[in-house]
Amino acid sequence: MLGILLLAIGVMYTPGPVNILSLNCGAQRKVSAHAPFCLGVAVALSFWFILIGYTGSMVINENLLPVISGAGVCFILYLAYKILTSKVQTNGASEPPALLTFKDGFLMQLLNPKAMLVVLPVTTIQFPAAGIQGIWITVWSVGLGALGFGAPMLYAALSSFITRHISGTGYLKYLNIVMGLMLIAVAVDMGYHHVYAAILGR
Repeated sequence: MLGILLLAIGVMYTPGPVNILSLNCGAQRKVSAHAPFCLGVAVALSFWFILIGYTGSMVINENLLPVISGAGVCFILYLAYKILTSKVQTNGASEPPALLTFKDGFLMQLLNPKAMLVVLPVTTIQFPAAGIQGIWITVWSVGLGALGFGAPMLYAALSSFITRHISGTGYLKYLNIVMGLMLIAVAVDMGYHHVYAAILGR
């Protein structure tokens, strides 16, 4: 069971589209304002764990993954556009500062190929090996979803802490540009590896 937690933490707490967006949000808003987005991430992650935990890999097959990944790439590009086009005032406040909602977090994690890197091996290999079945699948799925809540919240908190110690009115403007470009890079990488390469490799 320790292996389940280590794998989940290793995947969830490394940089990805969800955590990159959280860095941007933490720099521009109070960390508490990021809670709905994080909750959306947690609910989507729990949904995948519960669904595949009870149905196995029958629901998600190789033919469906490129479709989910393609939708995720489009959504990431949309959020990158929102960040890049948000205006920054000379007092350091964005107009508006790209508030991320519960729906944003839910959709992003639901369509995030990175989520499958933890969901599929945990539900199809580690759950059965650890004897996790029945109601315990739901219990573990909710618990792992809670870990998913903590990852983007941690990134937002770290970004908020760093921002408080950095002066300069142009900081947020450049942060928006960097974060937007990072999201575009993530989307291109996902599009190549999880859509183009997957289709080409059939």
